[in-house]
Amino acid sequence: MLHQTLVVAVVAATYVSAANLAIGKSGQTTTAANTLAGNLMTYYNPSMNGVLPQPYWWWESAGMFDTAIHYWHYSGDAQYNTNTAAAILAQAGPNQDFMQAAATGNDDQLWWGLLAMSAVEYGLPPPAGSTANYVQLATNVFNAVSARFDKTTCNGGLGWQIDPNRDGYHYKNSISNGLLFQLAARLGRYTNDKKYLDFAEQVFDWTLSVGLIDKSTHSVYDGTDALKGCIDVNHDKWSYNVGVFLYGTAVMLSASTNTAKWQPHLDGFISAATADFTKGNILVEKCEATNSCNTDQLSFKAYLARWLVSTQTLVPSSSAKIQPLLQASVEGALASCNGSPGQNACGSQWTIGKFDGVLGVGQQMAALEVTQGFLAGGRPLPGKVRKVERAFVA
Repeated sequence: MLHQTLVVAVVAATYVSAANLAIGKSGQTTTAANTLAGNLMTYYNPSMNGVLPQPYWWWESAGMFDTAIHYWHYSGDAQYNTNTAAAILAQAGPNQDFMQAAATGNDDQLWWGLLAMSAVEYGLPPPAGSTANYVQLATNVFNAVSARFDKTTCNGGLGWQIDPNRDGYHYKNSISNGLLFQLAARLGRYTNDKKYLDFAEQVFDWTLSVGLIDKSTHSVYDGTDALKGCIDVNHDKWSYNVGVFLYGTAVMLSASTNTAKWQPHLDGFISAATADFTKGNILVEKCEATNSCNTDQLSFKAYLARWLVSTQTLVPSSSAKIQPLLQASVEGALASCNGSPGQNACGSQWTIGKFDGVLGVGQQMAALEVTQGFLAGGRPLPGKVRKVERAFVA
């Protein structure tokens, strides 16, 4: 059993006061997750209508609320549900597909699509009096973004930017394609509609074919330039890239009968995550070692942690390889959560046994994701459509 004490000074009414937090027994784990969640949500003011303040980009707001949905599902604590549901509706946009001024990149829009998908799968209650249809929101995002899967260059692939006049329009990056792959897979599993699973497979096969997924190691590289025919690959590696394909593959494995195809890929992504983004089994982002991570990059580890937990839950046979990573990481994460304010701000590095002075939304998300993952056992799996819901799916 792991015991980790978090000493909390009451420096403001918004901070959670707790002591002697531990991971092990479910009650102790819930208390630890509750404290971390409380302090994560101090970064958000409901008057912002779903958007975190600068320097956080719009897409990270979606990532944070997705963390909140998982927290509710694992812990049973629903205190953030009202703000989460309101944020989704506030940011849905005029066409109910999250296409608005802040959605400059395909990945931006897709992060909100995945948030809507989590609301669907875990049954997030809509705001009182609302007729919000999360299934339709997720479907609308899929319809909008999948139409941009461009076969006129490189035989396929989704570009980073939406506007042809913006730098990055021709850059076909792994996170955009990975998010589309995962959204399609999750829609396919939820609706039992083969068209989504077929499209997910198409996105995956394209990503593999151009070398963004390494065929021998399953490392996932950052992107490739369509103006050069996608022959040159940017070999930068980020933890959320392997994470997004890992969980998408887990969904495909659970929803498809083609075990022979998806099982080796699932095993490969776990191996790549371990080789590329752990030190002594503790999750790391490469930029941490040089203190060069930007605001976005400081959140990437949160998504890898989330999708490792989700993969283990959906495909229990993966636990033997994933659980050691989560166990080592939660120890390192909680050791980092002793900074000010509140004496439980979490740092970015989990390998040094203390707070590193680098705090923020991404760091709190990451520590919460890996901690609440220890509450996932025995909780219901992501839901699937009931017959009465079929009419809602476009």
